[in-house]
Amino acid sequence: RDREKASQLRYDSPGISRLGIPEYNWWNEGLHGVARAGIATVFPQAIGMAASFDEDMVRKIGDIIAEEGRAKYNAASKQDDRDIYKGLTFWAPNVNIFRDPRWGRGHETYGEDPCLTATLGKAYVEGLQGNGETMKAAACAKHFAVHSGPEALRHEFNAEVSQKDMEETYLPAFKALVEDAHVEAVMGAYNCVNGEPCCGSKTLIKNKLRGEWNFEGHFVSDCWAIRDFHEHHLVTSSPVESAAMALKAGCNVNCGCTYVHLLSALDKGLVTEDEIRASCVALMRTRIRLGMFDKSTEYDNIPYSVVSCPEHKAVSYQCAVKSMVLLKNKGILPLDKKSISTIAVIGPNADSRAALEGNYNGTADRYVTFLEGIEDAFDGRVLYAEGCHLYKDRVSGLAQAGDRYAEAEAAAANSDVVIPVSYTHLRAHETAA
Repeated sequence: RDREKASQLRYDSPGISRLGIPEYNWWNEGLHGVARAGIATVFPQAIGMAASFDEDMVRKIGDIIAEEGRAKYNAASKQDDRDIYKGLTFWAPNVNIFRDPRWGRGHETYGEDPCLTATLGKAYVEGLQGNGETMKAAACAKHFAVHSGPEALRHEFNAEVSQKDMEETYLPAFKALVEDAHVEAVMGAYNCVNGEPCCGSKTLIKNKLRGEWNFEGHFVSDCWAIRDFHEHHLVTSSPVESAAMALKAGCNVNCGCTYVHLLSALDKGLVTEDEIRASCVALMRTRIRLGMFDKSTEYDNIPYSVVSCPEHKAVSYQCAVKSMVLLKNKGILPLDKKSISTIAVIGPNADSRAALEGNYNGTADRYVTFLEGIEDAFDGRVLYAEGCHLYKDRVSGLAQAGDRYAEAEAAAANSDVVIPVSYTHLRAHETAA
């Protein structure tokens, strides 16, 4: 029975047929729409949502993600498909503080302000989890804590932070999501904080999260973060010790594979049966709250037709409109289509589908790039030039550096208006301007 309990602490927990417990994969994503599970309504990235300053809209987005997540869960469950990205535990929102603009994952957050982050994070959680008798979907506040770069060193980085900065900058959003929005899950970060790895930190998990804030949900590690204890942070000497450290600190589910060593840790006396059982109970409590063991729930009849339906896409459109910020207009906008005959669209993101998708994303049922949208809206001629690679010094591998500058200059010289999209080379930007 210890083996069965320990197996439930894996993110890909197996079924236990004699107890009627189906297998369940805890890993699902919903940062700005149901992600990695096929077609879904795709919303602007979280940083775009934050630019709207509209908590009601973010709450509605959370509800739509839960609605489509339930529809997908219902359809998959009927086929007994319990694979990754098919569950109801969404690892969102990201309420880390976007303090350094060089951080490559800052667009997943609501920005640099702790108050705005807390407000929008709460709205997302409230929308996603709902207020019914059964939890509609489970949200997860991540990454706890002080996680905002440097990205390349996240597996070994020790964030040295003062108590004042912790309480004023890095913890307020997590506290608000736990105490006010009753978020069901919290995910630990890869890094250490003041010498303790976040997914094995008694200070953060036991003392702060469960002790001071009375958190009643479950705690999940970031993916393969527990492995970092012995491979990068070097606070333990083996996977067995790392698994024990995380479990004893209060990490209930391991995204990764280190918890396969829990039984060895039990044999060595590094953990107890009661500690394994307590984590298993915490996870089963979440599944019960989601109605997974009920004969029926109020969400069982949500049809698959709600996925990417016109009503949901209309909300996404409004979110996109509200997220846009016009920094300056010298009278150029709006363009008078009657007075121009040729538009040059220049830039590496002008015709990029990847730029529209973002990350932790689902698949929209239709994509319209900047170039395609301008072509659809304009009756005259549109000249397109890539201009440059997004981050390399050339587009074609055998060409010289700056191989698309001349094309961009020619397009600009033969157009009435130039619309640049995401430049990384100043020369091309100056020419277009």
